[in-house]
Amino acid sequence: MADVDDRGQLMLVGALALAIIFVTLAVLLNAAIYTGNVATRDPGPGTGEAIEYENEATAMARTTVGDIDGGGSATYTQLRENFSDTVGDWSQAASTHAVVSLADGSLDLRDSTRGTRIAQSSDRNFTSDGNATTWTVANDSRARAFRLNVTQDSLASTDTPVVNDSFRVTFNDSSDEWAAYLHQSGSNNVSVTVEDPAGNTNSCTVAPGADDRAVVDLTAGTLGGEDCPELRFFGNLSGAYTISYVDALDADGNEQVVGTYAVVVDRPLDRLETGADGTGEPTATRTLYSAELEVTYRTSNVYYQSEFRVAPGEADA
Repeated sequence: MADVDDRGQLMLVGALALAIIFVTLAVLLNAAIYTGNVATRDPGPGTGEAIEYENEATAMARTTVGDIDGGGSATYTQLRENFSDTVGDWSQAASTHAVVSLADGSLDLRDSTRGTRIAQSSDRNFTSDGNATTWTVANDSRARAFRLNVTQDSLASTDTPVVNDSFRVTFNDSSDEWAAYLHQSGSNNVSVTVEDPAGNTNSCTVAPGADDRAVVDLTAGTLGGEDCPELRFFGNLSGAYTISYVDALDADGNEQVVGTYAVVVDRPLDRLETGADGTGEPTATRTLYSAELEVTYRTSNVYYQSEFRVAPGEADA
């Protein structure tokens, strides 16, 4: 009987020990999760530096992705390596600075999305490189940093752009199509009239600058630097969409828009259908559409880790 009692006591002690271990592990795990969550929600004592570190990392990454350029000849592998090297250099420099505060910070590239930049850098009409007046800018894509810098006097002068077939940029997601018409309105102002899939139209208008130009930022929803709520329709598009320029010339062959533009889409160049794939303007070159990074920041009493994505100039971002 003594042996049975001893074995029973041993089992009881063992079970109690396992219970203590599991409770301890649960407390430690919850504490770790709590610390990470507090760091993201409440910049309390010791976490302000971590938040600042992430903000600076995000700003650097956004600027680098926005400016990355391989001169038109770089491969996607080279573009990613260039970006990764910049991230590594920044991380090393920032980490050296953080050591002074007895902190350990790091920034790592986790993923990137290949994209294409379609651009026209010198003033001309908005026909394709083959002079097509209506053409596909990018098929089945999402766009960021889509800006057109247009000359006011080149736009069709009309208060009814839909009826008069003014130049327009269309976004078609295979179910619905939205159109942004560019035209003059009133006393030689620059206007954008947006037509929704049901045919309803709304407009915003600005006076051109001293150089008789206006920037239409389609993805930011601004006209001449002023807010244009009519352009905030990207959230109504479902998934990817095809971007087209329509009626860059009128029925008589007259120009309906002259200027420059640029847009970055999330489709690789070798899978892209575009009228800008020639050697002249407009051009289509490889670039990075977006990047995903991870930031880690440690001190003696704080452990902060977070992932973030950058896609500068993305609609609704």
